[in-house]
Amino acid sequence: MRLRNERGGADTMLVTLFVFPLLLFACFAGVPFFVYLMKGTHVNVAANHALKEAETVGYVSPEVADRTVARLASLGIEPITLNGVTYPSFAGSTMQKVLRDDADAVVTVVLTYPAPNVAALLGLVGGGGGGGETEGFYRVVLHGKSEAYE
Repeated sequence: MRLRNERGGADTMLVTLFVFPLLLFACFAGVPFFVYLMKGTHVNVAANHALKEAETVGYVSPEVADRTVARLASLGIEPITLNGVTYPSFAGSTMQKVLRDDADAVVTVVLTYPAPNVAALLGLVGGGGGGGETEGFYRVVLHGKSEAYE
């Protein structure tokens, strides 16, 4: 009479050896996606702060842009130059002073920063990853009402 059933021990070991690396890969593959999302959140928060400051002065002044760049740098998103353009970029933002009592008192903040190429990770699992260094851009467009009197 047997005290223990030893059948299935080899099967369990084989399943563990096949499943464990897949689970480990899945856990670590999620990290770049979370970093991508966190960077996007940081850019969005900095743009919201810039909008509040721009609403106060009536436009995206050089001081507002400098404080936003410093805020992003403190979050680990340093200024970079890509294809001759320095990012973060405020191209498309309101650069002329808009007063509160103007007919169109809208202040626009456009903040653009290159996003990492997350699609390149698809090459690890046999997909067709992106070929360029950057896949796209984080682009935040916010509108607010000017609070500037003069």
